[in-house]
Amino acid sequence: MNNLKKLDLNQLVTLHALLRERHVSRAAVSLHRSQPAVSHTLNQLRELFQDPLLIRRQGQYQLSSKAEALYAPLTQALGQLDDLIAQQDFRPENCARRFNIAMSDYGAAILCAKLVRYLRANAPAVNLQIWQGNREEMQSKLQEGSLDLAFGVFAAPDYTLRTQTVFTDIMVSVADKQYCTEGKMSMADWLSHPHILASMKPYEANEIDRQLQLLNYRRRVAVSIPYWQIASQLPQGTDLILTVAQRALPDNISESLQVFVPPLAIAPLNFQMLWHQRSDGDEALSWLRDAVMEVCQGSVID
Repeated sequence: MNNLKKLDLNQLVTLHALLRERHVSRAAVSLHRSQPAVSHTLNQLRELFQDPLLIRRQGQYQLSSKAEALYAPLTQALGQLDDLIAQQDFRPENCARRFNIAMSDYGAAILCAKLVRYLRANAPAVNLQIWQGNREEMQSKLQEGSLDLAFGVFAAPDYTLRTQTVFTDIMVSVADKQYCTEGKMSMADWLSHPHILASMKPYEANEIDRQLQLLNYRRRVAVSIPYWQIASQLPQGTDLILTVAQRALPDNISESLQVFVPPLAIAPLNFQMLWHQRSDGDEALSWLRDAVMEVCQGSVID
C-alpha cells in the first residue's frame, strides 16, 4: 500500500493511455489533455517506476519490457475500479464511456450505421472508437485489453474469449449478366472465369478454395482486394466472378449484375461478437452487446 501513496489515479489513467497508444501525442488526444501535460506525467512515471516505459527508436515509440508487463494487469485493475464506481444502477443515458470495437469493412457496412443511430438515441454521451483489423489482430487486442468488442468470422477463438453469433450469412456469386444469362452457372462455367478474392490476407487459405481443393478443382484468382464493399463493383462490364457473403453486397447493386448461388457447397458464415472473459461483469459492456444484438435483429436477409 505504501507504493500507492506515491501516485494518483490520474497518473495510472495516463500511463494506461500511453501504453495503449504508444505515442505521447495520441495519448494526449485520447485523454483530452495537452501534450506537455502528458509528457510531464510520463517523466513522473519514469521516475516512479525507474524505467523509461516508452522508448523512441527510428522515429517510433516502443514499450520497454516493464511497460509490456504492466499493460495487461493495469488494464484489468482500471477496469475493476471503473466497475466499482459504476456499481450504482447502470443507466445508458448517463453513460459517458468510450468503447473500442473492431471489425472489417464487411461488418462495418452492416452494423455501424445502425449501432451509431441506436447509441445517439439511447446513450448520447457514449464515445465509440471503431477500428479495422484482421482476426489475429483483433483477438490480440482483446487479450491485451485495448479492445472491448471484436466482430468477424472466427474459426477457433482463444478459450479466454467469449463468443456470441450476431447473425448468419450465406455465400453468393456475382457476375455480369452477359456471362450469366440463366441466373446460375455450372461448375465448368464458373471455373472458366477469372475470379475476385475479397480478403485482407489473400495468400492464406480461404473456405472457397478449401472446398474446391476437396473436389480436385482450382480457380484462377485474377484480382485480390481487401475491401468487400468495393469488390462488388468489379464484375460489372468484365468477365470476373466475385463470391462473397450476401450481406456484403449493397442494396442498390447494379441491375447489370447477376447474383446467384455458387455451384459448390460453402458453409454459412457465423458473424460473431467477441469479448474477453474478464469483462463478464462489466454492466456497460453487457448493455452494448445487447444493443448490438437488438440493432441486428431487424436486418436479417430472408
